[in-house]
Amino acid sequence: MAGVILVVEDDPTLVGALTRNMAARGYPTRGAMSVAEALNALGHGLPALVLLDIDLPDGSGWDVFRALRATGETDVPVIVMSALRPNPRLCDDLGAVGVLEKPFPMESLLRLVAQCLGRPAANGAEAAAAGAADGVNGVNGG
Repeated sequence: MAGVILVVEDDPTLVGALTRNMAARGYPTRGAMSVAEALNALGHGLPALVLLDIDLPDGSGWDVFRALRATGETDVPVIVMSALRPNPRLCDDLGAVGVLEKPFPMESLLRLVAQCLGRPAANGAEAAAAGAADGVNGVNGG
């Protein structure tokens, strides 16, 4: 999964919006809608970045985060996305590079992704135009 962004999110509409926005900017993605799917994806190789929801149907995104870190891999950046305020100490302990509380502007996520992957971020007008073309200017979800 080298170079791929793993999107761990149980809301199919949000997964679609995130993957479309990432693809529009040249970021390949793979979606996982549960802890089991995310762990399976991690078993097939490490992603370049993980976008991680915490509240998943079969467990907690923290389980995915811990499993990733248990591989000894600390270089894979993880951005936590949650409708509930995540535990800041746990985010720090596991090494989250960013935390976004839903709903959040797509531009905020895109800026974090670009920073994590060492790419220049699109300016506000480009991000808004891409989001408007996609029908997504912000991110809602649980």
